Amino acid sequence: MNVAFDASTILGRSGIERYSRELINGLLRTQADLTCTVAVNERDAAAVQKYFDHDRRVVVDDCLPNERRLGAPLRPLMRLVRRSRLSSAAQKADVVHLLSPGKIIPSKRPILTTIHDLFPMYPDMGIDGYLARRFPGRVRRHLAASSAIVCPSAYVAGTIHEYFPKCRLPITVTPLAAGDEFVPTPMHEDIRKTYGLTRPYVLFVGRVDPRKNLHRMMYAWTTLPQSVRSNAQFVLMMAGGEQAVARFRQENSSVVSDPSIRIITDVPTRAMIQIMSSARALAFATLGEGFGLPVLEAMRCGCPVITSNTTSLPEVGGEAALYVDPTNVEQIADMMMRCIDDDDLVRQRREEGLAHSQKFTWDATARATADVYRHLIG
Repeated sequence: MNVAFDASTILGRSGIERYSRELINGLLRTQADLTCTVAVNERDAAAVQKYFDHDRRVVVDDCLPNERRLGAPLRPLMRLVRRSRLSSAAQKADVVHLLSPGKIIPSKRPILTTIHDLFPMYPDMGIDGYLARRFPGRVRRHLAASSAIVCPSAYVAGTIHEYFPKCRLPITVTPLAAGDEFVPTPMHEDIRKTYGLTRPYVLFVGRVDPRKNLHRMMYAWTTLPQSVRSNAQFVLMMAGGEQAVARFRQENSSVVSDPSIRIITDVPTRAMIQIMSSARALAFATLGEGFGLPVLEAMRCGCPVITSNTTSLPEVGGEAALYVDPTNVEQIADMMMRCIDDDDLVRQRREEGLAHSQKFTWDATARATADVYRHLIG
């Protein structure tokens, strides 16, 4: 079985990028008959090759040129070049897997597309206007070109049927998982000093994004009594680039100035695992998630999870998470307070989360995806 991947979104720490890497590695572990072509951006070839040097069944093809190479006016031309090269790279494949709905679709068939969520189509998620305008048409094109769809949760599958009622493609739910590196790990003193984690803390992990609902979570924290905040911290482990974080600080300066709120950035995975493992809880009361990978990553580290009772999050957290209405500041604050004060609750949720998170593995994701490939190949 030969599979070609559009892996232009394989580097980085976002959920889509981690999914891309973990899925391919899971397929290599579980599918002895698999060979694959991994089409990547020209500038990424060396970095991607390091992920797969251990397996000769993988061909990393740096066939995708930068669409900005000839300047903005000629982007449409460069996208045609990218499409042509992706089609050529996939020519000998039995199936093409597009790991997210990208800007280009190859001519090779059959195609399997992963749709992670439809949040750019939601008017209340604060998504960038350009993406919100372009995204529905992009998804329609992928639905028209694909022979099947995979998505990370039943919630996302339901939204595809809701927003695209004419879609008759088979949709398979392939839940994600936390990587094997996420295990309870004591915090080294150098990590504690580097990030200023001097008191018990509630942790947030995620991008600078209105959908993450940080303004409500921060406000909820500031409503806790001063006696609590003087002995605890709300730590925001933020991604999204220096400019985005600086803008977030400026826009929320009145709240961020609270000495009990601490923002940390550029945290490597090794340090992130230690910080998760020592947190009183992960506060992940976001407005919506297609899956919500930090929920499982925190649970795998033995970190209790406070999350939203909406979208996919109850599927992911099961009975191990603590749920709140993400629009209810009082509920969020109350749950934060409980996790700071109640040692028995924290101990119980650590144990339940560890057990629950073991139900999700990347090998299971890979096997379910390979079943879809075989169905398409016939």
